[in-house]
Amino acid sequence: MGEHDTWYTLLDPEFWARLEGHHPESLGLREALGREGTWMMFQETHFTLVHVAAAVIACVIILFCTWRWRSSLHDETRGVVPPARWGAAAMLAGFVGATFRYTADTMGEEQARKYLPFIGTLALFIFCCNLQALLPGFLSATDTLKTNLALSGMVFVLYNVMGLVKQGPVHYLAHFFGPSFELGGLRFPWLFWLFIPVEIASHIARPVSLAVRLMGNMIADHKVVGAMLAIFPLLLPVPFLILGTLVVIVQTLVFTLLTIVYIATAIEQAEH
Repeated sequence: MGEHDTWYTLLDPEFWARLEGHHPESLGLREALGREGTWMMFQETHFTLVHVAAAVIACVIILFCTWRWRSSLHDETRGVVPPARWGAAAMLAGFVGATFRYTADTMGEEQARKYLPFIGTLALFIFCCNLQALLPGFLSATDTLKTNLALSGMVFVLYNVMGLVKQGPVHYLAHFFGPSFELGGLRFPWLFWLFIPVEIASHIARPVSLAVRLMGNMIADHKVVGAMLAIFPLLLPVPFLILGTLVVIVQTLVFTLLTIVYIATAIEQAEH
């Protein structure tokens, strides 16, 4: 199995060759979606849509666990008593419960209930994508910058929009101008020339750092496990798979906690 080979490409190579433009009867997706230009970190890359298949698998896993959890609400316990067996319903309930507790600790229970559908879905999707990196022959959707920028971009848009709505445009944008002094009943931000570019750069760096951090860790984990499998596939990869499981959990937790912090900071009411 080559560096860019997965079970998707090996089981139906002709389909993926057409999909990715490596076949005379190409579907044209490579020409439509491929990137020819290079700039800084965006160098020439191997065009692939495998990450889309990985994202679809993650969605299917989430839908299956959600169906199992919803089915557990219709038994004799009505979801009040935890399931006797540790199955998909119990795992989903535990995962969402932990996410809610982390969110409530940061922004309070009222706001946690409001933003849990977004934060919980985001955490579940990232976790299910990350897990696929531990399976030989599979590829995580989160080891590509495209997927991670889409996720962090949603976080960026959400916390800025909610900050504008919650605090109002004047109060929310006031922190971009830095400290101010009062003169004649009006406040004048005397360091705006310094704070505006710093704040803009800081906010732009948030989604970029979220995306690059997640991508870098998942790529590194996948490469290490792949190298160990190539050297000795029987027992040598086991410790690295255990460490990889820790990476999967930690990276999901980091992305989720930073998302919670960004949203909580944006919706926090200004004192003045």
